[in-house]
Amino acid sequence: MTAAPSYQLDNDAAGTLRLRGVISFVNAAQAFAAPPQSLQRGAALDVDLAALESADSATLAVLIAWSAAARERDTALRYLHAPQGLRNLAKLADVESLLGLVA
Repeated sequence: MTAAPSYQLDNDAAGTLRLRGVISFVNAAQAFAAPPQSLQRGAALDVDLAALESADSATLAVLIAWSAAARERDTALRYLHAPQGLRNLAKLADVESLLGLVA
C-alpha cells in the first residue's frame, strides 16, 4: 500500500517558504484550504517550488487559488524555481501571468 501524497511548507531563515512534496488530486482540497500567509499585509511572499516532486493540473489549480487569496490580502505572492513541467502546464493553460513565476 502506498502512502497518500503529502506536501509541506517550511519557512527558511530568509523568509522564503519552501514547498516540498506533492500537491495532487488526492490532497488538493487540503492545500486549497491552507494558502500561505504573509506576516505583514501588503508584503511580498516568495514560495520556492524547487522541491516540488511532481505537478499536475491540481497543483496548478492550487497555486492559482493561493495567488488569488494573496491578492485579496494585498499580498504579492511569487513562485520561485518552478519545475519545467509546471511551467509547461502553466503556459499551456495560459496562466503564467497569474502565477508570477520567477526563474
